[in-house]
Amino acid sequence: MKKYAPVSLVIVFILYMLANIGYFAAVPAADIKESTQLTASLFFTAVFGAHRAVSALNALIAISAFGNIMAVAIGTSRIIRECGRQGILPFPHLWASTKPFNTPLLSYILKWVLTVIVIIAPPQGDAFNFIVDLQSYPANVFSFLLTAGLFLVRRKRKLDGAPKPEFQAWSFVLVFACAVNVYLLVLPWVPPVTGIYGGDVSFFYATYCIAGLGILGIAGFVYFLWIYALPRLGGYRIRQQVDELSDGAKTLKVVKVPVSELKQWDRTHDENGMVVSR
Repeated sequence: MKKYAPVSLVIVFILYMLANIGYFAAVPAADIKESTQLTASLFFTAVFGAHRAVSALNALIAISAFGNIMAVAIGTSRIIRECGRQGILPFPHLWASTKPFNTPLLSYILKWVLTVIVIIAPPQGDAFNFIVDLQSYPANVFSFLLTAGLFLVRRKRKLDGAPKPEFQAWSFVLVFACAVNVYLLVLPWVPPVTGIYGGDVSFFYATYCIAGLGILGIAGFVYFLWIYALPRLGGYRIRQQVDELSDGAKTLKVVKVPVSELKQWDRTHDENGMVVSR
């Protein structure tokens, strides 16, 4: 990560810059401004001709789409696995397992099923556009909290006297990422120039933002009931316990510890659920 992540970002940045330079070198700026086509279409037509441009562009779009699908599938499947490993999803052992192909198969299956449902179930038009928009806003909220949460983690590690980690993102990069996430959270609320019904759906343009926040609110309420309210009413507290699977993967499971045994539990387990000698 320390070596190859910056190298990858620099390579991608250079390629993007060269692509834009290539566009303006082959296509006049006036044509780009006046055309309703993709700039890539104008570029390939100018360089290869109309017939060859269509074939070449379609092939590159297919390759790019395949790469994006692979990246999203790999990334989101591991996010789902990590959520399952924390014990906040049912059957954490199944989510954490990497059998039989040394990969989180259950997470891939869930991602595939949800993708198929989104493609097949909603009718075209408003319903499909709304579902596509809906997933973006909670994802931006998650990205913002994830980035801002790193500062809280660093502060806690400093207060605990923990050593500085071997790999740590630069603070100015985190600040920039937070600013970008704030921009992505605020901008969707700005009305389109054509009015409040001028979005990609025929109803209120920011309905997906409201629905996304509502879903997060419901999830937060359920979490509050599960982790705080019900334990206080039931005379127990929620703790996490580390389990190791046969393939070496580790997972956490949520356990109910009676209040009368809470002090003993906290003495014999650290905050991550590992058994310690005290």
